[in-house]
Amino acid sequence: MSVQTGEGTTEIIYGSGSIPAGAATLGGYIARPDLSGEWPTVVIFGPEPMPTSTIKDLCRRFARYGIAAVAPEMTESHTENRQIAMAVSAFITTEDGGWSNARFGYGSIAFGSGFHDAAALAADDGRAMAVAAVGGTIDELISDSLAIANVPVLFIGSRGDGTVDIDASIEAKDALPQTSYVVYSEAGEGWWDVVAEDFDDDRATDTFERLVAFFGEQLPVRL
Repeated sequence: MSVQTGEGTTEIIYGSGSIPAGAATLGGYIARPDLSGEWPTVVIFGPEPMPTSTIKDLCRRFARYGIAAVAPEMTESHTENRQIAMAVSAFITTEDGGWSNARFGYGSIAFGSGFHDAAALAADDGRAMAVAAVGGTIDELISDSLAIANVPVLFIGSRGDGTVDIDASIEAKDALPQTSYVVYSEAGEGWWDVVAEDFDDDRATDTFERLVAFFGEQLPVRL
C-alpha cells in the first residue's frame, strides 16, 4: 500500500489488498486513514465486478475524510456475491483488525447495479447500519432486502439517467420509511463517474458531500 495526502484532512494508506475468507483469500481495494484509532467503515459496491478507477478514487476520498473504505472484487452472480459480501463483513468486523470499528456497525454504498449486493448484505448482516445508493433503482428485490434490514437509506438519483427508474424508487418510500431521496433533474447516467462522458462535477461533488454527511451521522465515530 502507499500513503497519500490531498483533498480532505487525513493522510491515508491505500491499495489493492487481500481479504481472508476462511481457507480462501479474496481480492479488493482498501483505503483507510493512516493514523491511530479505529475508523468508521463502508463497503463499496461498484457497477462492475472489479473495482474501477473511479471506485478506487472514491475509496481514497472517503479515507481522506476519515471513513475507511473497502471495495471487494465481486462476480456476475448475486448468489456468489452474497457470500463474498459476508466474508468482507467478517474481515472488517474482526476485533483484532486494528483500523476499523465496523464491529459496532458499518455502512455500504452502491453505485449502479451494485445496489443489489449492498441491499442483500444489509439484509443478511445485522451489523450493517446504513445503506447509500447512487444511480440505481429500488426494484422489488432491493426493496424487500432493505425492508428486512430496516436501516437508514440514502437514495441519490437523476431523472436524466435513463438506466434508473426514479418513480418506482420513490414509490418504495411507503415500504421504506427510513429512506431519504435526492433526485437531480438532468444529470446523465455517469454524473458521478469522473471518467464518464457525461460526468457532472457539480453534482458529483454534491453527491460525495451528501454521502460523507450521511455516514458521519449514521456510523460509529472514530475510537
